[in-house]
Order: sequence, then structure tokens, then C-alpha cells
Amino acid sequence: MSVCSGILGVYYREIRVFKTRLLRSVAASMVSPALFLIAFGYGLGRGQVYGGQHYLDFLFAGLLAMSTLNACYGVGTDINIARFYLRVFDEYLIAPVPRWQIVAGETLYGMTRGGINALLFFIYALAAGLHIQVTPLFLAALAMHMALFSLLGFIVALSVKKHGDQFAINTFVVTPMTFLSGIFFPISEAPAVLRWLVQVFPVSHSVAVMRSALAGQAVNPVQLAALFLFLAALAWLAIRLAGRAQG
Repeated sequence: MSVCSGILGVYYREIRVFKTRLLRSVAASMVSPALFLIAFGYGLGRGQVYGGQHYLDFLFAGLLAMSTLNACYGVGTDINIARFYLRVFDEYLIAPVPRWQIVAGETLYGMTRGGINALLFFIYALAAGLHIQVTPLFLAALAMHMALFSLLGFIVALSVKKHGDQFAINTFVVTPMTFLSGIFFPISEAPAVLRWLVQVFPVSHSVAVMRSALAGQAVNPVQLAALFLFLAALAWLAIRLAGRAQG
């Protein structure tokens, strides 16, 4: 059996299903960031400068992170439905493939969803005339960001005991993480307690790294290392949960 057969099998099945709702999913995921871009970037933030960046340029990196986060994390909802309603996920678990290949296939699927959103987001950037620099470091940070939140969606989906529990996690974990991690405002201007608290949110590090890379500024190596450590920890946890799951 090919080393990648399990990965490709899981990925192929998820992409085939995703194709049936591609336009609806992409359109829905792009509405919210577009509204934030118009309301904050062109409305409240017009003329504002943060860290040498116009607020619209500053906001773009955050909204890109938010859009790809939601798209990648959305694999958790798909797995949740496959587990509790369609019973399709059980077929993965009884298949003669290593569990890490299931994790890798779902992560790759999540990154594909996030990558589609990222491409559309750069159309926004071109239309708005934003000043950004797409560098190899930025692409690497974006890839780690998308892999990380695909893994988080996988972990949450395998951790919950019933379908409704996932929405509670979204409310109490994902939503605060989105609004408090520097997507809309510089963390440096937040209260000291909040600046310390958001360090446990991986998106605060991925946003900072991507924002610096897009602006052509030096990237904080500590935040880049933190992003890598979060990714490694979630990959380990996802594989462990997949190994404990029962078909």
C-alpha cells in the first residue's frame, strides 16, 4: 500500500463532497470579512496609522487570518456531521490505514478550503490597492496557520460527545480568540492582562507573523517559534485522538 494512499483517499472524498457546495461555502465565508473591511477599513479606520502601516493594510492581514481560520476550522463541522449523522467517518476508522494519514488528509482538505479563501482575499487586496509583499516567509506562515486551525477543527470534532457541543466550543473559544488576538487592533494597545492572555491563542502569533511579513518588516522569531510549537502540539494531539477513536 502506498504511503500516501490513506491521505489521498480521505482528501479525495472530502474534496468530492466539498465541490457540491463550493460556491455557497466560498460566498458565505467571504461576506463577513468584506463587511469588516468596508466598515472598519474604509469607515472607522480611514486615515489611521498603526506601527507605520495604514489601518487598511494593517487590517488586511487580520481579516485574511480570520477568513482562513474559519474556512480551515470548518472541517470540524464536516467531521462532526460525518460522525453523528452520516456515519461516514467510521469508514475511515475501520480502514487499514494509519490514523496519522486520516489526520493528514483532513488537514490537507482544510488547508485547501483556506487556500481558496486566501486567493479570493488577495483579489480584495488588488482591488483596494493595498501595499503588501507576498514573500516565502509569509506563505510559510500562512500554511502553518491554515494547518494549525484545520488540526484544531479535527481535534474539536473528535473531542465532542454530541453535535451541539461543538457550537459551545465555537462560542467560548473560537469567537473570543478571533476578536482578542490582534485581528482588528494592535495587541500592544490592549490592557496588560489581555496582552498576556492572548499569548495562549495561536492566532495572535500567526496574525503577527503574517502582518510583519506582508509589510516587509522583520518577523519576531519568538512568535514564529510559538506558531511552530502550537502546530506540532496540535498535530500530536490530533493523531493521539484519532488513535483512540473507535470505528
